Amino acid sequence: MTNDASLATKVAYCLAVLGAVVPIGLAKSDWVALGTGVTSVLPIPYVGPILLLALGLYRVIVVIRSRNALSSPAAQGFVALLRSAGIFLIYIGAISAVISWISGPLMQSVLRSRTESGAEFFAVGLLLTLLGSTGTLGLLLFEFGRLRSFESYAQEQA
Repeated sequence: MTNDASLATKVAYCLAVLGAVVPIGLAKSDWVALGTGVTSVLPIPYVGPILLLALGLYRVIVVIRSRNALSSPAAQGFVALLRSAGIFLIYIGAISAVISWISGPLMQSVLRSRTESGAEFFAVGLLLTLLGSTGTLGLLLFEFGRLRSFESYAQEQA
């Protein structure tokens, strides 16, 4: 028996991956990156993000094109808990990614008055960055649970 991912989980997975790798939205602003300690001190600062973007887009394309891209053998115990916790965090990450992408225009239309420094945008961006990292953690837990499921299945077959 296999654990097949639902359509909603596939969509959330793709949104969580895109939220982690696509540098748009309020949570990806330069001042939020400075506030969270992200700097570009590498000799070639754009190689890592471009490589991460390419790998993320490749993974999204694989999930969209392949019907069984997120399937795994049935798991028991801790591995099933990892997969379930990962899916839950992926949903949170997907929601925060979508909110991050629309939050700039949304905040500009909702706020009647703004501070001179734009601190409200910084605070919301920082919060969305923290929420977005739960999606990345969810991806890690989900994929680790899938990996352990495949390892357990291989051990049973041997």
